[in-house]
Amino acid sequence: MTDKIKRTPLQSEIIRYIQEYMEENGLKAGDRLPSQEQLIRMMGVSRTALREAVKTLEARGVLTVKNGKGIYVGQGEDSVFLSLLDFAREKEQLLEALEVRKILEREILRMVIYRATPEELADLGEITKTLMDRFRRGEKQTEVDKQFHYTIYRLSHNQVMYQLILSISSIMDKFWEFPLNMEDPFRESLPLHENLYYAICEKKVRTAQAINEKLLDAVYRDIRNQQQ
Repeated sequence: MTDKIKRTPLQSEIIRYIQEYMEENGLKAGDRLPSQEQLIRMMGVSRTALREAVKTLEARGVLTVKNGKGIYVGQGEDSVFLSLLDFAREKEQLLEALEVRKILEREILRMVIYRATPEELADLGEITKTLMDRFRRGEKQTEVDKQFHYTIYRLSHNQVMYQLILSISSIMDKFWEFPLNMEDPFRESLPLHENLYYAICEKKVRTAQAINEKLLDAVYRDIRNQQQ
């Protein structure tokens, strides 16, 4: 196994690499893996990326880290690897989708501010009110949240941009389906929806873009910090 990992994000790739290394070398519980320095050179990844992946594997019993001695195979089963890989893939997919959303929504907001009619903004206002009322009452608001964002996409009045967003809807929709088994996701970002609506109505392009980026950054942190 000589090929270095080049693609990012890396956690699922590092986990898969370690899994394949253990299988190819017939390592069993209690056997020692290469040192951290050796693994970094073998995979071509940063110390931080390796440490994060090892920490995840250690928490699930796949690896055991002994200070001053090295990294050892733990008691975890193969099914744990599969579970971790699925979790890591979904997490990375969501993070990548957020990066795409940040790029596209910046331009979409500019279009909405210049093209949406007063009647359309009034409809968006009703959705915003329903969303915030449910949020403040502590009720489930995921469907209304989804409706808020897709309404904004539609109000861009640019069919190419709208279809571009719809082309990744299978990934986008995961944000409103309690991804990564999150019990109550994105609490920090929800109050920002009201601020975003007001900025759109006031035709403040830069303010709206800044609020939306803050909203997406909050979602990004929630996803990024989620542990299995």
